[in-house]
Amino acid sequence: MEQRRLLIAILVSLLLVIAYQELVLVWYKKPHPTAPPPREAAPSTQPAPPPPTDLAASPGAESVIVETDVLRVRITPTGARLASVELKAYRRTVDPDSEPLNLVEPGPLLPATLQLDPGQSDAALAYRPDRSSLDIHGAEQGEIVFVADSPDGLHVEKRYRFTGDAYLFAVTATVSGARQPATGGLVLTPIAPETPTTAAAQVALALENRRLVEKPIKNLLKEPIPVPGASWAGFAERYFLSVAMQPSGTIPALMTEAGGMPVVRVDSPVEDGQVKFEIFAGPKDRDVLSRAGHDLDRALDFGWFWFVAIPLLHLLRWLYGITGNYGVAIILLTAIAKLVTAPLTQTTFRNMREMQKIQPQMAKLRERFKDDQVALQKEMMELYRRHRVNPFSGCLPMVLQLPIFVGLYNALSHAIELRHAPFALWINDLSAPDRLMIPGLPPEIPLIGSGVPVLTLLMGASMFLQQWLTPQQGDPTQQRMMMFMPLVFTFMFINFPSGLVLYWLVNNLLTIAQQYLMMRPEQRGANDAVDRERRREHRPGDR
Repeated sequence: MEQRRLLIAILVSLLLVIAYQELVLVWYKKPHPTAPPPREAAPSTQPAPPPPTDLAASPGAESVIVETDVLRVRITPTGARLASVELKAYRRTVDPDSEPLNLVEPGPLLPATLQLDPGQSDAALAYRPDRSSLDIHGAEQGEIVFVADSPDGLHVEKRYRFTGDAYLFAVTATVSGARQPATGGLVLTPIAPETPTTAAAQVALALENRRLVEKPIKNLLKEPIPVPGASWAGFAERYFLSVAMQPSGTIPALMTEAGGMPVVRVDSPVEDGQVKFEIFAGPKDRDVLSRAGHDLDRALDFGWFWFVAIPLLHLLRWLYGITGNYGVAIILLTAIAKLVTAPLTQTTFRNMREMQKIQPQMAKLRERFKDDQVALQKEMMELYRRHRVNPFSGCLPMVLQLPIFVGLYNALSHAIELRHAPFALWINDLSAPDRLMIPGLPPEIPLIGSGVPVLTLLMGASMFLQQWLTPQQGDPTQQRMMMFMPLVFTFMFINFPSGLVLYWLVNNLLTIAQQYLMMRPEQRGANDAVDRERRREHRPGDR
């Protein structure tokens, strides 16, 4: 009974963790509205960026185009800001001919706006670029210089420096004139959402003392959120990141709003007339982030069991190198994890079978000592001792398997490699929910959308079969609760990425096969006992 209760507690806890991560947070991190509701002005230790102004370029002004191996950047002369940042290796849809993914969301306020004084920015300055384009490759570096003069006599040079094979680039502003601002701020805007789902999952985030600070975008519209000592700060969604930082050291950052838009600003002191920043705009790929430095790999939060998730992610990539298919790699990775935990699963299953055998005697004890809990516990311990059963011996293997399960789940949740990765048949994107389009069905099905989640339904069926094969213990109420779990998981997994559903389905099938193989010797033993009894009944000497 105790073991059964602990198993239910573990499953329910796991269900709550996954549900909170995949359902509650998605609703909590809703995309920002176009206009926030009226609110009182919130106090702030730092000035907020200015509201957007008229950013129309002067007649004849053309954007400067930067081409690198990984980026195609368009910089507008008005404000010398990022009008678009396209990632050449990533497409907007699964169609290989679709346009490259652009991280900049069009709007009145664009990223890389420079704030020189409280309430004053370079958003409306007409910059003059020193060239119309820049094309660099490999380890080459190149820069574009934008020059402008403000109406109040401030001379500004805004310099962008790119490397041919990097998602990290530098932004340096040189300021001269009658006055010198003490600090300069660089403003970033949210990443352009790929889909409504990714928009809901986008957060403002910063790294402070190696600790991630994550805030839903809508929180920025309520009150400013200062991060005094940030290594970097910006915006992130499931697979992409746009953050700013200093070349070295920490800087104060402010998560706030400007003109009804959520923004993140990082500040840096003006030294010798210069203020320096770096911007990373690219994929949340662990290797890419590690090469960029600045502890950017901390943007990939693998949870408590990161020490399990990271090796599993490397193993997934290695398996893909062999198979050429991430779906097949997930199947093999799940099989390897199941093989490693097989002895633990066998120990748990064996103990559950032993506990099942003494259930009738335990039921009699509960009935006999229903009014005396102290005597009941004493008699139950004696029953365990006589049958050499430890009610908690099966719990430790389950606990030891938990880091592997959660680590593998988190590895697949954060693997950008699964984005737009096909598997087989109708599954052409392992990062998206599986849907099989069937002619004649309504275009929109409540709670499901378009198509039928075949893989998810198979996963639910496999989970039900797994529960049916599991040795039944405890009272009927607990058994009914366990049989209800597959329905809950099926509903919860409907909009999960198909890569995660595939993992869970394969894990269930392997567990079913393992349970079947472990049950065969007991079944053969029971059949042999029946045969011996029948032969004894038919022996002439026994009649």
